[in-house]
Amino acid sequence: MLFQMITFLMIGVKMINQKENFSTTQPLNHSALTNPTVSVVMNCLNGEKYLREAIDSVYAQTYTDWEIIFWDNASTDKSGEITQSYNEKLRYFRGEKTVLLGAARNKAIEQAKGAFIAFLDCDDLWLPIKLEKQVQALENRPEVDFVYSNFFKFDPTNNRRALVLKGKQPDGNVFENLLYHYDIGIVTVMVRTKAFTEMDKLFDENLNLAEEYDVFMRFLYNSQAACLADPLAMHRVHPGMSTRKYWKEFSDEIAYVVKKLKNLDPNFKKKYSEALRYQKIQLEFQKAKDNMAFGHLKTARKHLSQYKWFDHKFFILYCMSYLPVRLWFFLRPFWTRGTFR
Repeated sequence: MLFQMITFLMIGVKMINQKENFSTTQPLNHSALTNPTVSVVMNCLNGEKYLREAIDSVYAQTYTDWEIIFWDNASTDKSGEITQSYNEKLRYFRGEKTVLLGAARNKAIEQAKGAFIAFLDCDDLWLPIKLEKQVQALENRPEVDFVYSNFFKFDPTNNRRALVLKGKQPDGNVFENLLYHYDIGIVTVMVRTKAFTEMDKLFDENLNLAEEYDVFMRFLYNSQAACLADPLAMHRVHPGMSTRKYWKEFSDEIAYVVKKLKNLDPNFKKKYSEALRYQKIQLEFQKAKDNMAFGHLKTARKHLSQYKWFDHKFFILYCMSYLPVRLWFFLRPFWTRGTFR
C-alpha cells in the first residue's frame, strides 16, 4: 500500500503543477483540440471504481498535446457521470449496447484524431512522463511505428508490486522474439495512427481477452518497435479484472490467434517452426496453471504430462498436481510469490 500511496502522491504533485491543463473551467487552445498529437483510447464497461485515478493520470502528463477518446461500452454504473467533471480534452462516446472488447476498441479508434494512439484501461495508471518519453521516441525514430515500455503490476489489496519486464527487451524487428515470449502491456503501447489504421483489420471483434495480442502481433509482423527500459505505467491487479473473470477463455483465444498468425505467410509454419513449438508448450503450461489456480489438478496434469521434462517448472508443477487439493491451496501462495495471476 505504501508504494501505491507514494505513486499517487507523485502523480498528485504533477497535477498540481499542471492544474491549468485539466481544469474544467480553463480555456483551451482550439487547435490542440482539433489536431492533437496523441489520442488516448480509453474503453470502459462499469469501471467507476478506479476510473478517476486513471483519467487523472492522463491529465497529470508532462506532455499536454493529447485528447482522450472515452468509449463507454453501455455502462450501467456512474462511469459516464464521472467523465462529465473533465474538460473538452476528454471526448465522451457511448455505445448503444455492450460489445466484446475488441469491437469496443475499434469504435474508439474510429474517433481518434491524433498522429499517435495510446491505450489506457480504466483500472490502470500512467506515470507522468509516459507520453513525453514515447512521443519523443517515435519522433526520433521514423522507422518505428510501435513503442512500448516496462511497467509495474501492482495489487494494492495484498500490498504487492512487481516490475514485469526483466533484462533487455527486443527492439526493432521483434515479431519472432514475441512469438517466444510476449509480455507487452497494452497500458504501455503507443502506435503511429496512419500505419496502424492501414491494417486490413484492427482489433478482432470476436475476442475479449487476447484482442491486443492478436492486433499487435499482426501489426509487428511488418512494423518495427522500440522498447523503453523505464517503467512508465502501472497495471492494477484486482478480482474484477477481465483476465480473472474470464480466465477459461484466455488459452482458447490465444490458440485462435496463433491460427490466424499462421495465415500471414505461406511459409510461416516453416519459418517459425521452433517458435511455434515453444509457444505450444507454453500454452499447455498456461492451461495447466489456470486449472491449478482453481484446484482442477487432474485436468492440469493432462496438459503437463507430455511436456513434464521440458524444464524444472513443468516438472515441479506436474508433481504438485498429485497433491490433495487442500494441500495445494496451502502451498499455492509460495508458488506464486513474486508473480501475479
